[in-house]
Amino acid sequence: MPVLTLAGAIASAEPQASLSFQRSGQRVAELTGTQITTKVAPQTVTFIDPHAGKTKSYRCWPIKSLMDAMYGPGWEATEYSEAILTAMDGYASVSVAAKLAEPGGCVAFEDLDVPGWEPIGRRKANPGPYYLVWTGANQGTEHEYPWPWQLVSINLVKLEERYPEVVPRGAAPGSSAARGFAIFKGRCLRCHAINQQGGKVGPDLNAPQSVTSYRTKAWITGYVRQPSKYRYTAMPDHLDLRSSDLDDIYDYLVLKRGQPEKTSR
Repeated sequence: MPVLTLAGAIASAEPQASLSFQRSGQRVAELTGTQITTKVAPQTVTFIDPHAGKTKSYRCWPIKSLMDAMYGPGWEATEYSEAILTAMDGYASVSVAAKLAEPGGCVAFEDLDVPGWEPIGRRKANPGPYYLVWTGANQGTEHEYPWPWQLVSINLVKLEERYPEVVPRGAAPGSSAARGFAIFKGRCLRCHAINQQGGKVGPDLNAPQSVTSYRTKAWITGYVRQPSKYRYTAMPDHLDLRSSDLDDIYDYLVLKRGQPEKTSR
């Protein structure tokens, strides 16, 4: 079980790196760690960090309290329904904004076990100066919770404004393509783009050609579920996805094949 304690008495220096808060790309606030601590009381969290592979203790700000302080109460129920969390290298996690209002999320700014941060992940990256962690048992990336490290900005957006080419135009609510889009948005958009909109880590899946134009459904769904079976890759396995989930993702990609990149751009 995670252990949370107030850490106001811990004598540690907050980082002086800035963390930017935006709404539709317009700056709401940009504060250093010291400035944030005047608005949000730090805590200490101890839990099993899946990216470190062991129990870790971090000093952090609860993400809900942080968002309340920056955007005002009720931010999670506005038309700005998506949160884009961007790292130093441009990697962007896209999340349903309301997830950031759930208990368990904390923006870590100090590793209490290793001075200067212990490297995490397959690439042994330094997660500082800001690392969004989740202490709940079902709050991993496989449940579509964002875990960006080296965080530099949080941007609340309307998804159709930020990524209009990603939206499945014409998909009926509750349809297979609409369900597939919901999964794609939570798990895939952080690394993959549709029509040059979205993540830059992996390939664009619809431009200049849809992946469904040159790969079979069986190959695509099999690869999405377990890429490690096919090749060494940074793409994580998604072994928890059901066959119906994979079918929905495929149907979303097929729908987007009929909505190609606009050449007038």
